[in-house]
Amino acid sequence: MAKPLGDSVIVEAPKLEERHIQHTIGIRQLIPSKTIAAAIPRLLAKTKKLLAGAGIDVPGKPFFRFYSINMGVQYDIEVGYLCNTPLMHIEGLSQSFFPPGKYVTLKYAGKNRGYQGNKALIEWARANGYEQDRWDTELGDTFRSRFEVYVSDIDNEEDHRKWIKEVAILVR
Repeated sequence: MAKPLGDSVIVEAPKLEERHIQHTIGIRQLIPSKTIAAAIPRLLAKTKKLLAGAGIDVPGKPFFRFYSINMGVQYDIEVGYLCNTPLMHIEGLSQSFFPPGKYVTLKYAGKNRGYQGNKALIEWARANGYEQDRWDTELGDTFRSRFEVYVSDIDNEEDHRKWIKEVAILVR
């Protein structure tokens, strides 16, 4: 059952789960915070184009990963696609992975660009005694692994308010 969350709804309640390594391919950049909403689709399109140029179909669901967040200033972010295994080297793309471990997760849908979903997950994690695997750097809040995956098929659903995203944060 969906739970109201401001302009969004929680479609799957927060939980703790053990995850295996998840390979990724994408583009990592420092993005000014005011341009992030436009940067994510642009970087997904560029990643898809570079994959196609190498003769590779999109390997999995799209994601964006926050390496560092400096609210109101900039994000160190990677945008790309999940992979079952590492791919060959493709010029312009970086291969990475989400490390294995315990993650707090939540699925949400709505028009808010993720703020409310992330806030709800962080509040739930704190209330349940889970500490994010994060530290402070000159770039802001830096994370070992914090990301969102588009669960919905965003290429075939035009209404972004219906897109379901999963937020996942590695905890200690």
